[in-house]
Amino acid sequence: MYRRKLKHSRVKNLFKFASQKNNATCLVESALEYDACFHFEYSPNIKSFEAQPLGFHYVYEDRKFPYTPDFLLHYNDGGQKYLEIKTAKELSKLEVRQRFEMKKLAAVQRGVELIAVTENQIRVFPILDNLKLLHRYSGFQSLSDLHTRVIDLVRRTGNLKVSQLVEFLMMSAGEVLSVVARLLCLGRLFTNLTESSLSLNSMLWVTND
Repeated sequence: MYRRKLKHSRVKNLFKFASQKNNATCLVESALEYDACFHFEYSPNIKSFEAQPLGFHYVYEDRKFPYTPDFLLHYNDGGQKYLEIKTAKELSKLEVRQRFEMKKLAAVQRGVELIAVTENQIRVFPILDNLKLLHRYSGFQSLSDLHTRVIDLVRRTGNLKVSQLVEFLMMSAGEVLSVVARLLCLGRLFTNLTESSLSLNSMLWVTND
């Protein structure tokens, strides 16, 4: 097992993702890996995630090669999973697929499944744009009286559109959307982020947890 260290170079750009879930900044090698971080950050099933985890070796054509997965995901149920982020075009190459099968075998021998994820799973819209919007409001500030009031309003009504919140609070749409985005980040409010962009028409709800 070994730890690979990423370094800036003239031919490769590195990306930094500030994770509130990890309470740390992740350094990743591509824009696609960076976009994947938004899904990990806001997945309710993922407890934490690690970029460039401890690496291991795999055998390909009777030779031993070092390998570091792009991510190691830690799930709330205690499970773990390695991820390799590839473009669909790259993954279509025969040697890449053959090497990946050997990497999977080496990972399983260590008790962790390795899966490949492409832009087809990562760059899904509008959810990716919604997650990026939420991330803009993911600061560490505590809840204000206004945040608490919004939660109470939604809880009392059961389901409430953002536009209705604007009317109840007599505030601008932009101000209300920023409050809603912050509460969505914290898991205090919920909406459907997969089917439409966050807007005045978004329906909000809370859970009883």
